[in-house]
Amino acid sequence: MSFRELDIKYKYRSDHDQIHRDFYEKCLAHAIRYDRAVGYFTSGSLSVIAKGLEVFLEREGRIRMIANPHLTKEDVEAVRLGYKAKHDVIVQSILRELEVSEDSIRNDALNVLAWLIYTEKLELKIAFTNNNSLYHEKFGIFYDEEGKQIAFSGSANETLGGIRDNFEKIDVFWRDTEQERIEDMVHDFENLWNDATNGLTVIPIPDIIKEKIVGYKREVTGIPSSGLKGIKPRPYQQEAIDAVKNNNWHGILEMATGTGKTITSLLISKEFYKEKGRIFLVILVPFTHLADQWAKNCQDMGYRSITYCFGSKSSWVNKLQGDVRDYNLGLIKDHVAITTYKTAASPEFNQMMSKLRGKDFLIADECHYFGVKSLRDNLLGGMEAKIGLSATPERWWDEEGSQYIEDFFGPPVYEYDMKSAIANGALTEYIYNPLITGLTDEEIERYEKLTRRLIYLYGDEKGNRDEISEVNRKRSLIISKAESKKELLFSMFEKKTREEVSHTLVYCAPGEVDIITSRLAGIGYRVHRFDSNVPLEERMKILDAFDMGSIQILVAIKCLDEGVDVPSTKAAYFLASTSNPREFVQRRGRILRKHPGKNLAVIYDFIVLPAGASDPMYQSIASKELPRFAEFSRFAINNFNAREIVGNELKFYSLEYLMDKLPWEVYREFQKMEAAE
Repeated sequence: MSFRELDIKYKYRSDHDQIHRDFYEKCLAHAIRYDRAVGYFTSGSLSVIAKGLEVFLEREGRIRMIANPHLTKEDVEAVRLGYKAKHDVIVQSILRELEVSEDSIRNDALNVLAWLIYTEKLELKIAFTNNNSLYHEKFGIFYDEEGKQIAFSGSANETLGGIRDNFEKIDVFWRDTEQERIEDMVHDFENLWNDATNGLTVIPIPDIIKEKIVGYKREVTGIPSSGLKGIKPRPYQQEAIDAVKNNNWHGILEMATGTGKTITSLLISKEFYKEKGRIFLVILVPFTHLADQWAKNCQDMGYRSITYCFGSKSSWVNKLQGDVRDYNLGLIKDHVAITTYKTAASPEFNQMMSKLRGKDFLIADECHYFGVKSLRDNLLGGMEAKIGLSATPERWWDEEGSQYIEDFFGPPVYEYDMKSAIANGALTEYIYNPLITGLTDEEIERYEKLTRRLIYLYGDEKGNRDEISEVNRKRSLIISKAESKKELLFSMFEKKTREEVSHTLVYCAPGEVDIITSRLAGIGYRVHRFDSNVPLEERMKILDAFDMGSIQILVAIKCLDEGVDVPSTKAAYFLASTSNPREFVQRRGRILRKHPGKNLAVIYDFIVLPAGASDPMYQSIASKELPRFAEFSRFAINNFNAREIVGNELKFYSLEYLMDKLPWEVYREFQKMEAAE
C-alpha cells in the first residue's frame, strides 16, 4: 500500500472534516512510519485513531514522537510500565498477552501505550525549552513503503481533544511542488530527535521518568473525589456554620484568604440540605476558571448533579431550564448551578432563578463583586438562604455598592481575621522584608508634572473626573514601574544560589511581565509568565509544574489574585500593587496557605520612598505606599525589625506615624475629608 492510493486535501478543518477519520486514520493505514512533534500527547489520542493504528501496527509501523513534559499521571505510569517490561519478565508476560486490535486500542489505551513502548513501536522523547517556557509546536510526517512523505502542521495536539473534539485546522503537504516544505519539516524533526535544535533540550523518556517530569496534565473527563464528603469542620468553621444557621441562613463570612471559605460555605449548604431535605444550590464566581475548582469541591461534598451556566447561552439555558423544572416537580432533590457574576446579571438566568420553588441556596464567592451596578436588578433576593464570602467584602471607593451587598446578604455574621488564622495554625507564619527603593530624576520630574496637573484639575470647578482618574493612574504607574525596583530585584536574584530558589512568585506592573520573565530566565532560573495572555487550558499545567518545582518562579500580574490556589508558594516579591487592600491582602493570603513541608513564608515588598523628592511629594508617595506596610508588618514574626527599617527612612520627614495607618483607616479619613469639603 502507498500514498498514491489516497485522496488527500491541502487542508483539514473541523467545520467540514473529521480530522481523525478523514486524515489521521487514512494516512496511518497506508504508512509504515510516523514522526510527530507536538505540544501535548495523551494516550487518549490512540483510541481516536484506533482503526488506522491497527493496520499501521500490523504492517510493523514505527512511531517517533516528541512532546513537552506535561503528561497525565496515568500516561506517565503507562510509559514507566513499558520501559520496565524490557527488564521485568512478569510485566513482559502481561504485555505479551495483550491483543492489540482496534477494540483494545480504543478501550485499553493505557496498556496499549505501555505495549507500544515495550515493543519499541513507539519511541517517545521529551522537549524542554531553555528559557523554561512550554514546547508547543505541532507538525508531523507520514512515510509509506515507497519512501513518499505526507507532511502536515497545524493547531491540533496529539490528545483526545486535539484530534477529535476541539475545533482545529491542519495544513497538508504531499505534492512534488511542495517537496521543499516537506524536506524542511523532515530536517526540523531530525534536528529535534538528535537534540540539535537551538533553544531546546530533547531527552529520551527514561531520563524524564526518573528526573524531569514537570507535571501531570489535567483532563476534563471528570473531577476526582478526594473524600471530603465526610469532612469534619475545624472549630472556627463550625463557629461560622452555627453563625449562619442562627441568622436564618443569611450573612457574610468575612474570613481571611486561605482559611477555607469555600469548604465552610459548602458545609453550611449540607447542613441546610440535611434540615430541609432538598436544595437547589446556586454558586456565583467572579471568573470562569474558578468554576472547575468549585465543581470539584461540590463533588467532594457529595453533589453529583452540576450545571455550568456561562459562555454561550445555547450551552446552558435549556439545560438549566430543565434542571429548575425537574427540581420544582420533585424529580431531583439536590442540584448545583455554577455561574459567573456576568451571567448572573442576564435576564435569562434571573428569570429561571425566579421560578425556583423554595429550598434554594445562594453562595456568592468573592461577594464584593456582587456590588456592581449591573447586578442591582437581579431576581435572586427571594432565595431562602444567601451567604457571601470574602476576606474584604467592602468595595474600595464604592459606598453605595458596599451598602447594597450588606442589604442583600445581611452584615458579616462571622469574622476570622489573619491574626487568628496564623495563631491557630490555619495559615503559615511569615517574614516580611520591606525593601526601600527610590525614583530616578526623570521619574520624579514626571511625577511632579502630573501632580501639578492634578492640583489644577482639582481647583477647577469644571474639573474633568475622567482626566483626574487618568492622571492619578499615570502617577501610580510611575511608582509601580520604578526602575530601581527591577534593578534591585535582578541584583538579588543574581546573588542567590540558582538551585535553592523554588516556589517563588513575582508580582509586577502591567506591561512588565515580559521584561522580568526574560531577565530572570537569562540569569539562569526556570521562570514562566502567568498573566491574562496565558490560555486558561495551560494555566493548570503551569501551576502543576510550579507546584512540583520544575518551574522555580512565576511572574504574575493579576491572574493569581483571586481563587487560584498556589499553596506551595514559599516566597513572594511585590514589585507592584494598587492601594486597594483587597488586592494585596488576597495576595498575602494565597502565599500563606498551608502546604506539606512549608513552615514559613517570606514576603519581599518593594516600597518607593524617593529621597530626592520634595517634602510634599515624599509625603504624598509615602502616604500611599505605607498602608500596605502597616497591614503586612503587623502580623509578621519580624514586626519589630521591619518597623525599624522603614522607621529609619521616615525619621528625617517626621512621618513615622504613617507606619500605623492601615488601609481602611486611611480610606475613612479620606471620606471624612471629602464630606467636610
